[in-house]
Amino acid sequence: MPKYCPTCGNSSASVAFFGNFCEDCTKKKLASSLPASVELKRCKRCGNIKAVGAFAQPDARSLVSAIGQQLGGGYLIKFIGMDESAGRARLSISEDTPNGTVTVEHEIALEYKGVLCEVCYKKASNYHEAVVQLRGDSARGQRMLEKLNTYVERRNGFITKVEDADNGVNVYVSSKKLASAFMFAMKLKPVVSFTLAGVKKGRRVYKNTYALHFGE
Repeated sequence: MPKYCPTCGNSSASVAFFGNFCEDCTKKKLASSLPASVELKRCKRCGNIKAVGAFAQPDARSLVSAIGQQLGGGYLIKFIGMDESAGRARLSISEDTPNGTVTVEHEIALEYKGVLCEVCYKKASNYHEAVVQLRGDSARGQRMLEKLNTYVERRNGFITKVEDADNGVNVYVSSKKLASAFMFAMKLKPVVSFTLAGVKKGRRVYKNTYALHFGE
């Protein structure tokens, strides 16, 4: 004997059923449980959004991650498209039930909360762990600065600022590990010194200075 949906009266002879309810009503129930909008954190300086674990460029992958975090567990979300001007994303959302997987297309409005990501916050506060001193021939120093900047940025670091100094520049680098790795990769032999920056969790924290001199 066919089933009849208690909500709309559809028969199992004409439509698929999920348990006691027809597919149409099951999808409508899922769609009605989803929010019309979500609030995402977006960096005011770089525009990256907060996805699971970190800030990332606002692409399909990071949007799905960020929206999924807002919706909570239990859903499989796939990105369909984005209306940039309206600030709306179209998604395919699936939910596993005891009677099978239900999938609906859902349009959701994206509301953004302006924040500073960790990197932009550090840049704004002039954060640095190392100073690279480039002295001597200005042309060679400029080429080394460009190589250093490329090396650091490709590894998710940054240069906080470049400051003029006597006979050269001081380059403030976000990570002393990256600064040290750059010296090793370029087979440079700087004069290295250490300055006490403070105490963190009972341990002394030092900033490294790497002095390089290029002959005229």
